[in-house]
Amino acid sequence: MKDYVGVVLVDGKNQIYLIKENDINDIGKDRWNLPGGSVDEGEGILEAAKREVLEETGYLTEIRSLLGCYKASKGGRSWFYLVLEARVIVAQEKPTDPDVKEGRWFSREDFLNLENSEIVHPDMKLVYDVAVTGRGLPAETIKLINYDE
Repeated sequence: MKDYVGVVLVDGKNQIYLIKENDINDIGKDRWNLPGGSVDEGEGILEAAKREVLEETGYLTEIRSLLGCYKASKGGRSWFYLVLEARVIVAQEKPTDPDVKEGRWFSREDFLNLENSEIVHPDMKLVYDVAVTGRGLPAETIKLINYDE
C-alpha cells in the first residue's frame, strides 16, 4: 500500500493554490485538486509534501500543520491520504510535473463557491477551513520513524 499527501497551499491572503492533473489513480478527471502525490519509500511525509508541491507548483514551501488523515480506496486498492498545510516561502521555478495541466490561486470566496462537482472531494473545503483558522496539528508532530535505525 502506497501512501499519499495532499497540501493545502495558502498565501498571506488565505488564497489557496489548486491544480488539475492526470493522476495515477484517475480521480481528478478535470476537477480541481490539492497539489500532492505519493510518498516514496524511505521518504518522510514532510519531505514528500514539499517535493510534490515544488514539482507541481514550482513553489518552495514550509509545512505548518497536519489537517486531515483519510483512508481512501478505488478499484480494490486502498491507501492513506494525509492532508497538510503549507505556506509559500518563494517561487523557485516553473513546475516540472508533466501531468499537471493547470494551476492557479483562488481567493477564499472563489474557492468556497466552487461546486462540489468542480473539486475532487468536498472535504477540501473542510481542510482549507482547518488551515486558515489555525486548527491543524503542528508540523512537529509529523515524523518518519524508522525502527531499523
